[in-house]
Amino acid sequence: MATRVKLTLTHYRRPERTHEAFMKWIIEEHLPLAIPVFKRCGVLNYSLFETPAAMNAELKAGMGDGYRAAWDYADFDCFIEYTLNDVKDIGGFLADPDWAKSVEHQEEWVDTSRALMSIGYITPYLLESGEIVNVPNL
Repeated sequence: MATRVKLTLTHYRRPERTHEAFMKWIIEEHLPLAIPVFKRCGVLNYSLFETPAAMNAELKAGMGDGYRAAWDYADFDCFIEYTLNDVKDIGGFLADPDWAKSVEHQEEWVDTSRALMSIGYITPYLLESGEIVNVPNL
């Protein structure tokens, strides 16, 4: 299996918005406009990883004082993952005029000053099917 480019982005909602309303905006307003752009511009996969505060609090409480007590726990509202063949594909969707339409209300919903972006390569090793790939001697 080929190594792919992964672009990730964390989003915090604006403080005057609830987590539920924020996620509803992304799913019901932003994504219907953005997905066609992704399909046109070479985005192979888009995933939205929702991180509700209650789940994070429960996880942190479950770790207690011992196991992983020094770890910090994410407090953003969601983690977005884009999978692409090439870094150049990012410019394709960002330059698309329909992308601008899909994010025109972003400032009303997203605390962009706290967003965190990363880029790198993703190589699968264990697939959902249970198949092990890209691991020598296994």
